[in-house]
Amino acid sequence: MKVKKGLIVALALIVIFGGFTVFNVIKLKKKKMMREEKVTVVPVEVTKSRFMNLKWTLEKVGNIKPELEVNVYPKVSGKIIRKLPVERGDYVKRGKLLAVLEDNTIKAQVEEAEALLESAKIQRDLLEKDCVRYENLHREKALAKQRLDHIRAEYKSAKKNVKRLKASLEQLKILYGNHRIYAPISGYISARYVDEGAMSSVQKPIVHISCEKEERIVTTVTEKEFPHIKKGMNVEITVDAFPDRIFRGTISIINPTIDPVTRTGEIEIHISNKELVLRSGMFAHIKIDMGGKRVLAIPRDTLCKIPGTGSYFVYVVQTTAPTHHRAVLKNIKVGMMEENYAEVIEGLKENDLVVIKGQSRLKDGTMVKIIRNIGNETS
Repeated sequence: MKVKKGLIVALALIVIFGGFTVFNVIKLKKKKMMREEKVTVVPVEVTKSRFMNLKWTLEKVGNIKPELEVNVYPKVSGKIIRKLPVERGDYVKRGKLLAVLEDNTIKAQVEEAEALLESAKIQRDLLEKDCVRYENLHREKALAKQRLDHIRAEYKSAKKNVKRLKASLEQLKILYGNHRIYAPISGYISARYVDEGAMSSVQKPIVHISCEKEERIVTTVTEKEFPHIKKGMNVEITVDAFPDRIFRGTISIINPTIDPVTRTGEIEIHISNKELVLRSGMFAHIKIDMGGKRVLAIPRDTLCKIPGTGSYFVYVVQTTAPTHHRAVLKNIKVGMMEENYAEVIEGLKENDLVVIKGQSRLKDGTMVKIIRNIGNETS
């Protein structure tokens, strides 16, 4: 009987001790869950997406080219280039001698033509005097009409011969002049394709001249942007060589058609380069001032960029209960950007609560606590 009582007492103690243990375990779990719940509630600052007027700026890129550039070709083939007194990097003014071709043959032809013309002129002048003398004799009835007509015909033929020889000489002089090549524009010799002693060819240029006092950039705009582009719009340009300097230009040429394949239109921007700081071939970053535009916008500080892409997302706070708020990840499509604000084309609606501070601790579905609502503050 005593043994039975002892077993009962022992069992009772085990039950009591086990219940106490279970109670403590449950209590500890609850405390842990409460601590974990507190940890997952992230304090954030929010602001509302709203419609506002933004400065509309299109950002483009392009390569700088000289506004005026030419390849200089010889006009005569098969002649040895006797002189070539310019080198790459030289600045030449319009009309400067660039090259001289071998010209002995054409020079001799010109001299021969000049001699023939001079002889023809002498013959013409003599016949002119004879014609005057014969006319006087004919008036005095001392010369037959037939003789006068003959001398007149010879004089007329002599004049035609002089005219023909003059035209022939002019052609030879033009050909002779083509043996000397002059700069058609002022600029820098950016390339020299041949050396002295080479054979000339009308198919191969001798030098390339770039006028760098005015530069141009050719770039494209989308079909949607194209109707808003106007001549004379102001453009800001930066180049990697001078990252802190802004160069200014204007839209000068707009291609009137859209490429049906790329759905883009071509525009040309002209830039004054009197200081010769810019050089053709530089890569340019372009900002076109399009004026103002009313759009749905959010602060740029709310944007999170997906690594390795040009896509963005934001966290929007949604209320699940009067005191419970949850951060929801929203992929958005961004349009134009101002210094502090970005246009939202897709993904948000007006008055969405967007997280502006605290995003780094968030994941999709994280519980949050709003500690500051910038949109509701009053000054």
